[in-house]
Amino acid sequence: MSFEIKDISMTYGDTPVLRHISATIKKGEFLSILGPSGCGKTTFLKILAGFLKPVSGTISMDGQLYSDSRHTVPTEKRDLGMVFQSFALWPYMNVREHVEFPLCHRQKHMSREERKKAVEEALAAAGLSGLETRYPDELSGGQKQRVSLARAIVAKPSLLLMDEPLSALDADLRISMRQLIQHIHRVTGTTVVYVTHDQGEALSLSDRIMILNHGEIEQTGTPQEVYLYPATAFTASFIGRCNLIEGTWNNNNFQAAGLPDAWKGDHISDCFKKESLYPVRPEQFFMTRAGKGLQGIVRGRLYSGREIHYTVEHRGKIMTIYEPVPSDFQIGEEVYLNCR
Repeated sequence: MSFEIKDISMTYGDTPVLRHISATIKKGEFLSILGPSGCGKTTFLKILAGFLKPVSGTISMDGQLYSDSRHTVPTEKRDLGMVFQSFALWPYMNVREHVEFPLCHRQKHMSREERKKAVEEALAAAGLSGLETRYPDELSGGQKQRVSLARAIVAKPSLLLMDEPLSALDADLRISMRQLIQHIHRVTGTTVVYVTHDQGEALSLSDRIMILNHGEIEQTGTPQEVYLYPATAFTASFIGRCNLIEGTWNNNNFQAAGLPDAWKGDHISDCFKKESLYPVRPEQFFMTRAGKGLQGIVRGRLYSGREIHYTVEHRGKIMTIYEPVPSDFQIGEEVYLNCR
């Protein structure tokens, strides 16, 4: 099973929301759609689900047309499950009834014993065994989202769509829920499309990340590719922090004032070369008190446990550098920056 998305565009009135989106989603893949608010990622998910018709382009699964500007397969006839940010639980149904609901309405051919087994497996996968008779008002936020997950996977859908499922949870709970989602994906082998604005979620969960900005794809790649080798300035600044060093390019060699040697740039995107920039992540820098390098003054120092986050002023611009503990540079010190 693979999804083919070809040249999808969408507008709300006269406002373009998605512009010529094309992608192939492979069977069993975990694809995250990452971008800032208003970039079109939830609209894209709604088109995949069949809630919206695109104004142009096509979506097909294994050669079967699912959506175009004139035709769309109804959501209930698509082999998919959905997990929402808002949990979408009914107050009058207990945990077991919520999880069993899709089987009663979409898998009517199943026997009672088959339904019971499927529900038990989904409850166990979501860590809900023993909570079957509880109602939503008797559950924590994390437990409610586990119910949503179990309900989405119980029918073993070919595609699982998740729309910012962890954004309503606190920070510690989000970490444990990431591990649960990763476990469910590994156990079920279901193809997952996961919408989020949280870079940490996308980097830790995904096989690939599609980065949207103003309705267009900025870059698609593995977490390592989009982090270490950003294709655009937007990707570089949106995925974590990035320092953009000014200098000159000579073929694939970059030179900036104060550098003892040119930096190699075989992996640097042409968009940075055209702007005479070299992207450096904070952890790719190291600081010394003497020697050569980019000269700067320490302007800020934040201890964060395993490392210290420094802000360094270089030629009127602020750079961010992460140094491991027990780094002891002090505010006001003169330092030199070089790439590791």
